[in-house]
Order: sequence, then structure tokens, then C-alpha cells
Amino acid sequence: MQPNPVPDPMIDGLALAVPAPGHNLPPAAFTSRDVFEVEQRAIFAKSWIHVCDLRDVPAPGSFMTAQIGRSPIIILRDRAGELRGFLNACRHRGAQLLDGSGTCDKQIKCPYHAWSYGLDGKLLGVPYRDEFDCNFDELRLVPVRVGVVGPMIFACIDPTAPAFETWVGGLAAYGTALEAMDFAWEKTYELEANWKIFVENANDGYHVQFVHDVLTDALVPDTDVTTLEPHSAYTFANINPAYLPPDKDPADAKIRFGHIFPNLIPVISPGDFTYIRVDPIAHDRLRLFVRSYDTPEAADFRELRKAAFEHTTKQDIAVVLRTMRGLYAEGLPAGVLASELEI
Repeated sequence: MQPNPVPDPMIDGLALAVPAPGHNLPPAAFTSRDVFEVEQRAIFAKSWIHVCDLRDVPAPGSFMTAQIGRSPIIILRDRAGELRGFLNACRHRGAQLLDGSGTCDKQIKCPYHAWSYGLDGKLLGVPYRDEFDCNFDELRLVPVRVGVVGPMIFACIDPTAPAFETWVGGLAAYGTALEAMDFAWEKTYELEANWKIFVENANDGYHVQFVHDVLTDALVPDTDVTTLEPHSAYTFANINPAYLPPDKDPADAKIRFGHIFPNLIPVISPGDFTYIRVDPIAHDRLRLFVRSYDTPEAADFRELRKAAFEHTTKQDIAVVLRTMRGLYAEGLPAGVLASELEI
């Protein structure tokens, strides 16, 4: 007798099963609060997440706080200037230690009961120490894994997740060139949509010719080549020679659109680098954090690039919001996907 198959686990009426080839996730995957909460634990807490940039922690004592899933973290430079990451939680009662960004003098002090820690995470001070029956040497701040590529700092709270170099894939090869670029500008957007819709839109080449004008004009049609990696993907496309300086060889002028799972969208073109980080806030709300860097030779075109980015992003936001509204339609089945254009 054949055993009965084990049914797929369910969340909010949604079966946790890989969609059939050519099909998207069901609408509830984008509209359910319960699914969103599971994603914070099952996806973000097990991934390498971009949390800040080198410019945010420039010197010993500099710190930046961030969040991975529901876990608050700290990225800082210790007294020797080494990058470190810790859970942003006191080992006494779990109170959050730091807020925002700034500089620690020589220690981190909990605002609740004044426990203090060195910038290496070691527990230094405990008021009324004799009241406690514990091994204080074991009560260091919980470390977080840290990785750097170009100007970007990533962190991972899962000690069993793959190595950082494996996670970012081919992007690592650009690290030195990207780190040498200068900061150009940054922007933040907030919109009422599920984070996955924006990420899917960024990976969708199908919509470009119908939604975008500047982007369509800037690229040579049918020159895109996509590479899939275990935790990332990227697409190269040729740039329209009309957008290039006279001394630039069109054969070498390509733009690299990328995605580092789950929520980073890095775009590299000759002379500049821009990333979009899609921060999940709620099942129906996201924040886009955008930063751009460039070479001195490309600095004269900053305002033009920024204007083109704002124009293109406005078009993307419009279709993302339209999709989010449509996915609330009762009885709507899962959508279908193009075999290559929507990889």
C-alpha cells in the first residue's frame, strides 16, 4: 500500500508549495499578514542582507543600526577600526542598546539597567554584580556575520547560511572598482505595496518596452543576456551608442542589472553604480532606500542620471501600486509568467 502523500503546510489558507512552471505565487502570498511574518523568519533571518555602507561607519567607534527580519542589529567599527556586527539587544533583559547612527566613545551602555559592553562585544560593567549568579564571561553581545562588497556592508544573523562570497556571486568581482567610486546621491521612497512585487518588477524585462521611455531608449534591443546564480542573478545589456562619449567603444558599454536575494537591486554601468534596497515594512508597505556612486569622470552627469532614475522609478512605482491593488481581487487565481522575459 502506498502511503498517503503529506499535504503541503498552510499559512493563512495558502499552501507552501513551489508554483508550477510558468505560474506565479497566488495573490495571498502578496496580501497576507501571516505570510509576511513568516517571510521575516524564513527568508530575511536566513539571508545575507545589505544593511548600510562603509560611509556610514567611517571611523573607530562609528555605528549604524539596522534590522534583519525582526532582529535589530548593530554594525560598528571597534577601537582598531575593524568592522563588527552584533544583535542590538542587551544580554540582561534584551533591551535595544542603540538607535540610529552615531559614535560610541569606548563602550555601549544599555539605557535600561546600565550594563556596558566594549566595542568588541565583551561585557564590561554590571551594576550590583554580586546580585547575579551567572558567568559574566559568557554574556558577550551576540555576534552577527559581516561581509563587504564595494561600498556596501551586508550582515547575516544565521550562522549556517552560505558564505558571503557564495551569496553575492559575480558581484564580488566589482568590489574594488565600486569601492573607489565617490558618493553621488541618495533617495528614499515609501509605498503601499508588498516588497516582493517591487523585487519581481526589477527582475522583469517584459514590462520595460511598455512602461519605460528613457530606459528603453538607453538600451539596445535584444542584447540582454541573463545569468542565474544560487542566490543572485544579473543581466547585461548594451547601451545605446547615442548615450556614449565619442571616445567610448560601444562594444564595451554595457549596463549590468542585478538582484541579490532577497531584496537588493544593484545596477552597474560605465562610471556609476546605483542600488535599490527594498525594505519590507508590512505585508502592504515597503521602503526603497537608494544610493548612487560614480567616478570623477562621470560626476558631471550626476543630475542627469538622478533625473533619469527618478523618472524611471516613478514609472515602476506606478505599475507596482497598480499590481498591489489588483491582487486584492477576491477569487483571482495565480498569474502566469513568461519563460525568459520574467526570470
